[in-house]
Amino acid sequence: RVTPSPQEPPPDPSLHRLIYGKSDYGLDDTHGVLERPCVPSSIEEVSYKLFITGKSGVGKSATVARLAGAATKHTNSYIETLGIRKSNLYWPVKIWDKIILFKLQFWDAGDNSIKKYSHILPACREKTDANIFVFSLMDSNSFLDLPQLMSKMTQDGDNPANIIIGTRYGSDQVPPHGAYTQDLCNVLNRLEVSSAELKEFEQKWQVPILKIDNKWSGERNEVHEVAPLLNIICERLWIRDQEYLLKQGLAR
Repeated sequence: RVTPSPQEPPPDPSLHRLIYGKSDYGLDDTHGVLERPCVPSSIEEVSYKLFITGKSGVGKSATVARLAGAATKHTNSYIETLGIRKSNLYWPVKIWDKIILFKLQFWDAGDNSIKKYSHILPACREKTDANIFVFSLMDSNSFLDLPQLMSKMTQDGDNPANIIIGTRYGSDQVPPHGAYTQDLCNVLNRLEVSSAELKEFEQKWQVPILKIDNKWSGERNEVHEVAPLLNIICERLWIRDQEYLLKQGLAR
């Protein structure tokens, strides 16, 4: 069992401070490609490759930036990703009584680059541990494209964990925390994908649909905003590994 749940405190706040060091602007410092957080050597590290995919403009890069604590006020602007962008994110979780450091390697590629260069998509899909499908709650077409996209990204013999994230990317009028109920209702009325549709999809495909607001709030509690999502992502990866090991054991 992966803990904490969204209602529980993190396994060790000091670990989050080491990984999510705050800058003067309330943003989370990022680590270089060859760097890793200064955590005790006794903590086991596991590495996973995650390919983030979805319709152009739904907020794939913005989602990675938000999860990594690198979102800024400029994240809300749409800029096509050129080539392949790899982002490393470290996240500690407590599994039973043991803390494990998850190294999540997010692979993101722009649609135009995928169409222009034939090697980009195979490189992103090769040995992928998880596919993260991103759609916009304000774009029903991006939601309707999910079944076809999921079938396309599942190769014979592969067994990646599948995770879906719904964003509100493109909304410039999402009310802040503490906004009036009427303002919140106005936003919900603009959503093109209903809660009933999301629930039906989850039950049919047995895939969790996470929801995220990629708008940068400028607040210092970003880690608490994204912690529930990162916990679920890590849990799905861990369960996938355990199921694989179980099948390998039964096959012997």
